[in-house]
Amino acid sequence: MSNETVLLGGFAHETNTFASGRTGRSLFQERREYFGEEISERMGGTNTCEGGAMEVAEKEGVDLRYTVSASATPSGVVASDAYDFYTGQILDGVEEHADELDGICLCLHGAMVPEGMDDGEGPLVAAVRERVGPDVPIAVTLDLHGNNTDQLVEEADVLVAYEEYPHTDMGDTGRRAMRYLTGTMRGEIDPTMAIERPPVLPFGPKQNTREGPMAEVMELAREYEERDGVVKVNVFPGFHQADVPSMGFSIPVVTDDDLDLAREISRELAAHVWERREDFVGDYPEPAEAVAEAQRLLDGLGEDAGPVVMADVGDNPGGGGAADGTTVLREMIDQGLTNAGFAIIRDPEVVDACVEAGVGERVTVDLGGKTDDKHGDPIADLDGYVKTITDGEFHNTGPMGTGSENHLGTGVHLQCGRDDGVSVIVTENRMQPLDAEIWRHVGIQPERLDVLTVKSTNHFRADYEPMSSEVIPINSIGQVPMDPRKYEFDRIRRPQFPLDEMDDGSYPDWE
Repeated sequence: MSNETVLLGGFAHETNTFASGRTGRSLFQERREYFGEEISERMGGTNTCEGGAMEVAEKEGVDLRYTVSASATPSGVVASDAYDFYTGQILDGVEEHADELDGICLCLHGAMVPEGMDDGEGPLVAAVRERVGPDVPIAVTLDLHGNNTDQLVEEADVLVAYEEYPHTDMGDTGRRAMRYLTGTMRGEIDPTMAIERPPVLPFGPKQNTREGPMAEVMELAREYEERDGVVKVNVFPGFHQADVPSMGFSIPVVTDDDLDLAREISRELAAHVWERREDFVGDYPEPAEAVAEAQRLLDGLGEDAGPVVMADVGDNPGGGGAADGTTVLREMIDQGLTNAGFAIIRDPEVVDACVEAGVGERVTVDLGGKTDDKHGDPIADLDGYVKTITDGEFHNTGPMGTGSENHLGTGVHLQCGRDDGVSVIVTENRMQPLDAEIWRHVGIQPERLDVLTVKSTNHFRADYEPMSSEVIPINSIGQVPMDPRKYEFDRIRRPQFPLDEMDDGSYPDWE
């Protein structure tokens, strides 16, 4: 039985620098904020990085010390006081347990942008390194959408990214990180990293690792990992909702004390991404066309076919969207869809009106479109029937984040449209409806609907594709457009495909 001691903590946020407002501590508390042993009690056994790391630590006989696990729904820059608070919690834990620590495992994101800074993760890991010195290994788990800085690569011993998008392997990522960490602590591996950044910005739906160019890239990464001396090949298509210098595709490769091998593999895989760059661009329907296509598909499907699932990509709260975009819902109502569902519209005013009216009553409301002018106008004077009111509390039952808690605030099932045939989930809080339990908790069986629309880019696929007959990603408006050309970047590295003309067919030599 081993007697190593590891500090486990987490601080994750995917920052959309184009979104309005700041992300303060209250928004972390709205999603997840656990301290000390509460992390073990509430995240043990869940499909999360923390849950996976705890599982391996127990099997390996590693004692864990807990600091904080905090996460907020993607949104605007992290407020400086919130950033200082959570990083302070982690650093206080490092100092408190410094004399007994053999390693540190941090569950981060990779695309955090604090107020007045370009990067949240690199400085945090550097501050941890300063306190523990060069001999205590640090393993860091990261979301596949990280915009990774050189500082992060230099200060961490091992970076371990999700391999799947939808992120159904969060638990596996935590397990890998803890295995690599224990291997490093025990002298079984001596991790060395190199990073390469191909100048390619994939469209959002093209980052799906289950098909297309990303599936091929991930398969190649796994093949490289079979080579002697290779520990981990990480692939990050990046998060293009952030105007920071590190934004973009990156490939950090970890080897066992072989920097030349790490550089060789990262370069080869980056060149492959460059060669496939045209395949990362797509053509997708806008709302009116998408809804009409859903209706056309329904006319040709049998009675036992699953629902047509549409993705309102541009207003995905999982990428920092406001979650009150109306363009797709308006088309569903105007084109007369019935037996259809829409999740979600965040509109506390409408929630309050429905609560005041009560279940079984009708209301007339102006729904959605209230955050700014980028998400469509409110649907004015909408007549609806209040079917259900809930406390918004449920756990994920699907394959992504299984067992995780969700806190929607008060939630309302509002029926509207022709024959009240469109069921809308209206909420107080923003949340990506990636798990189908969001429907069941308001009394809807999603499998029985003809059309389901969710504000998501790819995560919905994990739980919805198995029940669906067809999937339609929509090129809708909002703060999370699938096409990076919709943004006005001032601070990213240029040139980048497809933002810029890059006629030379060879892989650019950034050296």
